[in-house]
Amino acid sequence: MNRLLIVSIIYSFLISHSCIAQKRDQILKNQIDTEFFIPIERTNLYARIVGNPEKPIIITLHGGPGAFNVDHEFFRDVFENDYLMVYFDQRGCGKSDDFRDKTMFTTDQFVKDLDKVVEYIKDKYPNKKINLLGSSWGGMYGFLYLLKHQEKINSFICNSGTANIQHNTLALIKHEKQLANSLLKKTVDPSKIERYNHILKKLDTIEKSGFNKTFFVDMNTIRYEFPKDLGFDVYWAQPEKKAKIEALLKDPDFYIRNKYTPELLEKVMERFEYINEVFHGQGSYNNLNILSEISKIKTPTLIIQGEFDYAIGVESGKMIYKALTNVPKKDKELIYIKNASHNLPSEEPEKLYDSFKSFFKKNN
Repeated sequence: MNRLLIVSIIYSFLISHSCIAQKRDQILKNQIDTEFFIPIERTNLYARIVGNPEKPIIITLHGGPGAFNVDHEFFRDVFENDYLMVYFDQRGCGKSDDFRDKTMFTTDQFVKDLDKVVEYIKDKYPNKKINLLGSSWGGMYGFLYLLKHQEKINSFICNSGTANIQHNTLALIKHEKQLANSLLKKTVDPSKIERYNHILKKLDTIEKSGFNKTFFVDMNTIRYEFPKDLGFDVYWAQPEKKAKIEALLKDPDFYIRNKYTPELLEKVMERFEYINEVFHGQGSYNNLNILSEISKIKTPTLIIQGEFDYAIGVESGKMIYKALTNVPKKDKELIYIKNASHNLPSEEPEKLYDSFKSFFKKNN
Protein backbone atom coordinates (compact mmCIF):
# COMPACT_ATOMS: atom_id res chain seq x y z
CA MET A 1 0.00 0.00 0.00
CA ASN A 2 1.23 3.52 -0.66
CA ARG A 3 1.81 6.07 2.07
CA LEU A 4 -1.20 8.27 1.32
CA LEU A 5 -3.54 5.29 1.25
CA ILE A 6 -2.33 3.94 4.57
CA VAL A 7 -2.66 7.28 6.32
CA SER A 8 -6.08 7.75 4.74
CA ILE A 9 -7.24 4.53 6.34
CA ILE A 10 -5.62 5.43 9.64
CA TYR A 11 -7.21 8.87 9.61
CA SER A 12 -10.67 7.42 9.95
CA PHE A 13 -9.84 4.59 11.91
CA LEU A 14 -7.32 5.93 13.19
CA ILE A 15 -1.55 -2.21 30.51
CA SER A 16 -1.13 -3.80 33.01
CA HIS A 17 -0.60 -3.28 36.76
CA SER A 18 3.14 -3.57 36.27
CA CYS A 19 5.59 -0.73 36.75
CA ILE A 20 5.55 2.13 34.25
CA ALA A 21 8.66 3.12 32.31
CA GLN A 22 9.62 6.30 30.50
CA LYS A 23 6.81 8.41 31.93
CA ARG A 24 6.45 12.17 31.57
CA ASP A 25 3.72 14.48 32.90
CA GLN A 26 2.95 17.96 31.76
CA ILE A 27 0.33 20.06 33.52
CA LEU A 28 -1.31 22.76 31.42
CA LYS A 29 -4.54 24.51 32.44
CA ASN A 30 -5.70 21.68 34.68
CA GLN A 31 -4.74 19.15 32.01
CA ILE A 32 -2.25 16.34 31.94
CA ASP A 33 -0.26 14.97 29.02
CA THR A 34 1.33 11.66 29.97
CA GLU A 35 3.16 9.03 27.95
CA PHE A 36 4.12 5.58 29.18
CA PHE A 37 5.12 2.07 28.15
CA ILE A 38 3.73 -0.79 30.19
CA PRO A 39 4.73 -4.45 29.92
CA ILE A 40 1.90 -6.86 29.14
CA GLU A 41 2.13 -10.43 27.88
CA ARG A 42 5.44 -10.67 25.98
CA THR A 43 5.47 -7.04 24.86
CA ASN A 44 4.92 -3.41 25.87
CA LEU A 45 2.08 -1.12 24.87
CA TYR A 46 2.48 2.61 24.28
CA ALA A 47 -0.20 4.93 25.63
CA ARG A 48 -0.70 8.64 25.90
CA ILE A 49 -3.21 10.21 28.29
CA VAL A 50 -4.27 13.79 27.61
CA GLY A 51 -7.01 15.88 29.16
CA ASN A 52 -8.72 16.70 32.42
CA PRO A 53 -8.09 14.09 35.14
CA GLU A 54 -11.19 15.23 37.03
CA LYS A 55 -13.50 14.27 34.16
CA PRO A 56 -14.86 11.00 32.70
CA ILE A 57 -12.49 8.86 30.65
CA ILE A 58 -12.63 8.00 26.95
CA ILE A 59 -10.37 5.26 25.59
CA THR A 60 -10.01 5.41 21.80
CA LEU A 61 -9.52 2.28 19.71
CA HIS A 62 -7.72 2.87 16.44
CA GLY A 63 -8.38 1.08 13.18
CA GLY A 64 -6.57 -1.52 11.17
CA PRO A 65 -5.89 -4.00 12.55
CA GLY A 66 -2.37 -2.67 12.60
CA ALA A 67 -2.82 1.09 12.41
CA PHE A 68 -1.77 3.48 15.17
CA ASN A 69 -3.29 6.13 17.37
CA VAL A 70 -2.99 9.78 16.42
CA ASP A 71 -6.49 10.60 17.65
CA HIS A 72 -5.05 13.45 19.72
CA GLU A 73 -4.76 15.29 16.40
CA PHE A 74 -8.51 15.15 15.90
CA PHE A 75 -9.89 15.13 19.43
CA ARG A 76 -7.69 17.68 21.19
CA ASP A 77 -10.20 20.49 20.64
CA VAL A 78 -13.24 18.22 20.77
CA PHE A 79 -12.79 16.28 24.01
CA GLU A 80 -9.65 17.09 25.96
CA ASN A 81 -11.12 19.94 28.03
CA ASP A 82 -14.10 17.87 29.16
CA TYR A 83 -12.70 14.34 29.30
CA LEU A 84 -9.54 12.43 30.08
CA MET A 85 -8.53 10.89 26.75
CA VAL A 86 -6.58 7.64 26.56
CA TYR A 87 -4.82 7.07 23.24
CA PHE A 88 -3.01 3.74 23.01
CA ASP A 89 -1.34 1.72 20.27
CA GLN A 90 -2.48 -1.87 20.00
CA ARG A 91 -0.12 -4.85 20.14
CA GLY A 92 2.80 -4.35 17.75
CA CYS A 93 1.34 -1.10 16.42
CA GLY A 94 2.57 2.47 16.36
CA LYS A 95 4.93 3.25 19.24
CA SER A 96 4.20 -0.01 21.04
CA ASP A 97 7.12 -2.43 20.92
CA ASP A 98 7.73 -4.07 17.56
CA PHE A 99 6.09 -7.50 17.79
CA ARG A 100 6.09 -10.17 15.08
CA ASP A 101 4.74 -13.37 16.63
CA LYS A 102 1.83 -14.14 14.34
CA THR A 103 0.28 -16.57 16.82
CA MET A 104 -0.60 -13.68 19.13
CA PHE A 105 -2.26 -11.52 16.51
CA THR A 106 -5.75 -12.74 17.35
CA THR A 107 -8.93 -11.02 18.41
CA ASP A 108 -8.90 -12.93 21.72
CA GLN A 109 -5.41 -11.67 22.54
CA PHE A 110 -6.32 -8.11 21.61
CA VAL A 111 -9.32 -8.25 23.96
CA LYS A 112 -7.00 -9.38 26.76
CA ASP A 113 -4.64 -6.52 25.93
CA LEU A 114 -7.46 -3.97 26.06
CA ASP A 115 -8.58 -5.31 29.41
CA LYS A 116 -5.07 -4.59 30.75
CA VAL A 117 -5.44 -1.01 29.51
CA VAL A 118 -8.85 -0.63 31.14
CA GLU A 119 -7.67 -2.10 34.45
CA TYR A 120 -4.61 0.15 34.52
CA ILE A 121 -6.74 3.22 33.89
CA LYS A 122 -9.24 2.15 36.55
CA ASP A 123 -6.45 1.79 39.10
CA LYS A 124 -4.80 5.08 38.24
CA TYR A 125 -8.04 7.07 38.03
CA PRO A 126 -10.51 5.31 40.36
CA ASN A 127 -14.21 6.06 40.48
CA LYS A 128 -14.27 7.48 36.96
CA LYS A 129 -16.64 6.44 34.21
CA ILE A 130 -14.80 4.73 31.35
CA ASN A 131 -16.13 5.06 27.81
CA LEU A 132 -14.88 3.51 24.57
CA LEU A 133 -14.68 5.12 21.13
CA GLY A 134 -13.74 2.69 18.37
CA SER A 135 -13.22 3.63 14.72
CA SER A 136 -13.33 1.17 11.81
CA TRP A 137 -11.66 -2.04 13.12
CA GLY A 138 -11.85 -0.30 16.49
CA GLY A 139 -15.64 -0.62 16.28
CA MET A 140 -15.45 -4.40 16.03
CA TYR A 141 -12.74 -4.35 18.71
CA GLY A 142 -15.05 -2.47 21.05
CA PHE A 143 -17.91 -4.91 20.56
CA LEU A 144 -15.58 -7.86 21.16
CA TYR A 145 -14.47 -6.26 24.41
CA LEU A 146 -18.03 -5.52 25.54
CA LEU A 147 -18.95 -9.17 25.03
CA LYS A 148 -16.35 -10.06 27.67
CA HIS A 149 -16.31 -7.05 29.99
CA GLN A 150 -19.26 -4.75 29.41
CA GLU A 151 -19.63 -4.18 33.16
CA LYS A 152 -16.44 -2.08 33.04
CA ILE A 153 -17.63 0.29 30.31
CA ASN A 154 -20.05 3.18 30.71
CA SER A 155 -20.85 3.80 27.02
CA PHE A 156 -19.52 3.00 23.56
CA ILE A 157 -19.32 4.73 20.18
CA CYS A 158 -18.89 2.54 17.11
CA ASN A 159 -17.62 4.94 14.44
CA SER A 160 -17.54 3.51 10.91
CA GLY A 161 -17.32 0.07 12.47
CA THR A 162 -18.75 -3.37 11.92
CA ALA A 163 -19.90 -6.48 13.74
CA ASN A 164 -19.72 -8.71 10.67
CA ILE A 165 -16.46 -8.62 8.73
CA GLN A 166 -17.65 -11.22 6.24
CA HIS A 167 -20.57 -8.93 5.37
CA ASN A 168 -18.14 -6.09 4.63
CA THR A 169 -16.57 -8.14 1.85
CA LEU A 170 -19.75 -9.67 0.46
CA ALA A 171 -21.46 -6.27 0.34
CA LEU A 172 -18.53 -4.73 -1.52
CA ILE A 173 -18.43 -7.60 -4.02
CA LYS A 174 -22.17 -7.21 -4.61
CA HIS A 175 -21.79 -3.46 -5.17
CA GLU A 176 -18.93 -3.94 -7.62
CA LYS A 177 -20.83 -6.59 -9.56
CA GLN A 178 -23.76 -4.21 -9.91
CA LEU A 179 -21.49 -1.43 -11.16
CA ALA A 180 -19.63 -3.69 -13.59
CA ASN A 181 -22.85 -5.07 -15.07
CA SER A 182 -24.28 -1.58 -15.40
CA LEU A 183 -21.15 -0.30 -17.15
CA LEU A 184 -21.14 -3.29 -19.48
CA LYS A 185 -24.58 -2.32 -20.75
CA LYS A 186 -23.42 1.24 -21.48
CA THR A 187 -20.25 0.60 -23.47
CA VAL A 188 -19.29 -0.76 -26.88
CA ASP A 189 -15.56 -0.30 -26.26
CA PRO A 190 -13.96 -3.77 -26.64
CA SER A 191 -11.21 -3.03 -24.10
CA LYS A 192 -13.74 -1.91 -21.49
CA ILE A 193 -15.97 -4.89 -22.17
CA GLU A 194 -12.99 -7.18 -21.66
CA ARG A 195 -12.03 -5.37 -18.44
CA TYR A 196 -15.51 -5.46 -16.91
CA ASN A 197 -15.90 -9.15 -17.75
CA HIS A 198 -12.52 -9.82 -16.13
CA ILE A 199 -13.66 -7.97 -13.01
CA LEU A 200 -16.90 -9.95 -12.83
CA LYS A 201 -15.06 -13.24 -13.23
CA LYS A 202 -12.52 -12.31 -10.56
CA LEU A 203 -15.26 -11.16 -8.17
CA ASP A 204 -16.96 -14.55 -8.55
CA THR A 205 -13.69 -16.29 -7.74
CA ILE A 206 -13.07 -14.14 -4.66
CA GLU A 207 -16.64 -14.58 -3.45
CA LYS A 208 -16.26 -18.36 -3.53
CA SER A 209 -12.76 -18.39 -2.04
CA GLY A 210 -13.74 -18.62 1.63
CA PHE A 211 -11.65 -15.49 2.40
CA ASN A 212 -8.75 -17.50 3.78
CA LYS A 213 -4.95 -17.24 3.64
CA THR A 214 -4.67 -15.39 0.32
CA PHE A 215 -7.40 -12.88 1.08
CA PHE A 216 -5.04 -9.99 1.82
CA VAL A 217 -4.23 -9.78 -1.90
CA ASP A 218 -7.88 -10.18 -2.88
CA MET A 219 -8.90 -7.52 -0.37
CA ASN A 220 -6.54 -5.00 -1.92
CA THR A 221 -7.87 -5.91 -5.36
CA ILE A 222 -11.50 -5.21 -4.51
CA ARG A 223 -10.82 -2.18 -2.33
CA TYR A 224 -8.22 -0.34 -4.39
CA GLU A 225 -7.83 -1.78 -7.91
CA PHE A 226 -11.36 -2.50 -9.14
CA PRO A 227 -12.94 0.73 -7.82
CA LYS A 228 -10.69 2.75 -10.17
CA ASP A 229 -12.23 0.96 -13.16
CA LEU A 230 -15.74 1.12 -11.74
CA GLY A 231 -15.72 4.84 -10.94
CA PHE A 232 -16.07 4.94 -7.16
CA ASP A 233 -13.97 5.07 -4.01
CA VAL A 234 -14.45 2.57 -1.18
CA TYR A 235 -13.33 5.05 1.48
CA TRP A 236 -14.36 8.45 0.15
CA ALA A 237 -17.62 10.09 -0.92
CA GLN A 238 -15.77 13.40 -1.29
CA PRO A 239 -12.39 12.34 -2.74
CA GLU A 240 -11.37 15.94 -3.30
CA LYS A 241 -10.82 16.14 0.46
CA LYS A 242 -7.93 13.68 0.26
CA ALA A 243 -5.80 16.78 -0.08
CA LYS A 244 -6.30 17.34 3.66
CA ILE A 245 -4.22 14.26 4.37
CA GLU A 246 -1.48 15.27 1.97
CA ALA A 247 -1.32 18.67 3.66
CA LEU A 248 -1.30 17.07 7.11
CA LEU A 249 1.74 14.96 6.27
CA LYS A 250 3.63 18.05 5.14
CA ASP A 251 2.81 20.03 8.29
CA PRO A 252 5.74 20.00 10.78
CA ASP A 253 3.34 20.83 13.61
CA PHE A 254 1.48 17.57 12.99
CA TYR A 255 4.60 15.65 14.00
CA ILE A 256 5.21 17.87 17.02
CA ARG A 257 1.65 17.57 18.30
CA ASN A 258 1.65 13.80 17.91
CA LYS A 259 5.25 13.23 19.03
CA TYR A 260 6.24 11.65 15.74
CA THR A 261 8.88 12.14 13.08
CA PRO A 262 8.48 11.39 9.35
CA GLU A 263 10.99 8.56 9.77
CA LEU A 264 9.05 6.99 12.64
CA LEU A 265 5.84 7.35 10.67
CA GLU A 266 7.36 5.33 7.83
CA LYS A 267 8.34 2.57 10.27
CA VAL A 268 4.91 2.30 11.85
CA MET A 269 3.29 2.23 8.41
CA GLU A 270 5.39 -0.83 7.60
CA ARG A 271 4.17 -2.42 10.83
CA PHE A 272 0.62 -1.55 9.86
CA GLU A 273 0.86 -3.43 6.60
CA TYR A 274 2.53 -6.43 8.28
CA ILE A 275 -0.10 -6.76 11.02
CA ASN A 276 -2.97 -6.11 8.63
CA GLU A 277 -1.70 -8.87 6.36
CA VAL A 278 -1.40 -11.27 9.31
CA PHE A 279 -5.01 -10.70 10.35
CA HIS A 280 -6.32 -10.90 6.80
CA GLY A 281 -4.48 -14.18 6.36
CA GLN A 282 -6.82 -15.74 8.93
CA GLY A 283 -10.12 -17.14 7.74
CA SER A 284 -11.41 -16.78 11.29
CA TYR A 285 -10.88 -13.02 11.11
CA ASN A 286 -12.10 -12.52 7.54
CA ASN A 287 -15.33 -14.38 8.32
CA LEU A 288 -15.84 -12.99 11.82
CA ASN A 289 -19.52 -12.31 12.49
CA ILE A 290 -20.69 -11.45 16.00
CA LEU A 291 -24.07 -9.94 15.11
CA SER A 292 -25.94 -12.75 16.86
CA GLU A 293 -23.78 -12.34 19.97
CA ILE A 294 -24.06 -8.59 20.53
CA SER A 295 -27.64 -9.06 21.69
CA LYS A 296 -25.97 -9.73 25.07
CA ILE A 297 -24.71 -6.15 25.24
CA LYS A 298 -26.62 -3.67 27.40
CA THR A 299 -24.13 -0.78 27.26
CA PRO A 300 -25.39 2.53 25.80
CA THR A 301 -24.15 2.59 22.21
CA LEU A 302 -23.95 5.06 19.33
CA ILE A 303 -23.49 3.60 15.85
CA ILE A 304 -22.40 6.19 13.30
CA GLN A 305 -21.26 5.83 9.70
CA GLY A 306 -21.24 7.54 6.32
CA GLU A 307 -24.12 6.77 3.98
CA PHE A 308 -21.67 5.72 1.24
CA ASP A 309 -19.24 3.72 3.38
CA TYR A 310 -18.37 0.75 1.18
CA ALA A 311 -15.50 -0.29 3.46
CA ILE A 312 -18.01 -1.74 5.92
CA GLY A 313 -21.12 -1.89 3.74
CA VAL A 314 -23.87 0.70 3.68
CA GLU A 315 -26.20 -1.56 5.69
CA SER A 316 -23.70 -2.23 8.49
CA GLY A 317 -25.00 0.40 10.91
CA LYS A 318 -28.60 -0.74 10.52
CA MET A 319 -27.60 -4.36 11.08
CA ILE A 320 -25.75 -3.49 14.29
CA TYR A 321 -28.56 -1.31 15.63
CA LYS A 322 -31.12 -4.05 15.00
CA ALA A 323 -28.90 -6.69 16.65
CA LEU A 324 -28.46 -4.69 19.89
CA THR A 325 -31.77 -5.98 21.22
CA ASN A 326 -30.82 -5.66 24.90
CA VAL A 327 -29.78 -2.01 24.71
CA PRO A 328 -32.89 0.06 25.57
CA LYS A 329 -34.03 2.33 22.73
CA LYS A 330 -33.30 5.39 24.83
CA ASP A 331 -29.69 4.22 25.17
CA LYS A 332 -28.87 3.38 21.55
CA GLU A 333 -28.56 5.68 18.57
CA LEU A 334 -28.00 5.15 14.86
CA ILE A 335 -26.70 8.02 12.73
CA TYR A 336 -25.92 8.00 9.02
CA ILE A 337 -23.99 11.05 7.85
CA LYS A 338 -25.01 12.15 4.37
CA ASN A 339 -22.51 12.53 1.51
CA ALA A 340 -19.78 10.78 3.50
CA SER A 341 -17.98 7.47 3.48
CA HIS A 342 -15.34 5.90 5.74
CA ASN A 343 -13.26 9.03 6.33
CA LEU A 344 -15.77 10.95 8.41
CA PRO A 345 -13.20 13.13 10.24
CA SER A 346 -12.08 14.46 6.87
CA GLU A 347 -15.40 14.62 5.03
CA GLU A 348 -17.90 15.81 7.66
CA PRO A 349 -16.00 16.62 10.87
CA GLU A 350 -18.56 18.98 12.42
CA LYS A 351 -21.46 16.54 12.07
CA LEU A 352 -19.29 13.72 13.36
CA TYR A 353 -17.93 15.53 16.39
CA ASP A 354 -21.30 17.07 17.30
CA SER A 355 -22.76 13.55 17.37
CA PHE A 356 -19.87 12.30 19.51
CA LYS A 357 -20.17 15.13 22.01
CA SER A 358 -23.94 14.88 22.29
CA PHE A 359 -23.83 11.13 22.97
CA PHE A 360 -21.07 11.27 25.56
CA LYS A 361 -22.65 14.27 27.30
CA LYS A 362 -25.94 12.39 27.55
CA ASN A 363 -24.26 9.31 29.03
CA ASN A 364 -21.75 10.93 31.38
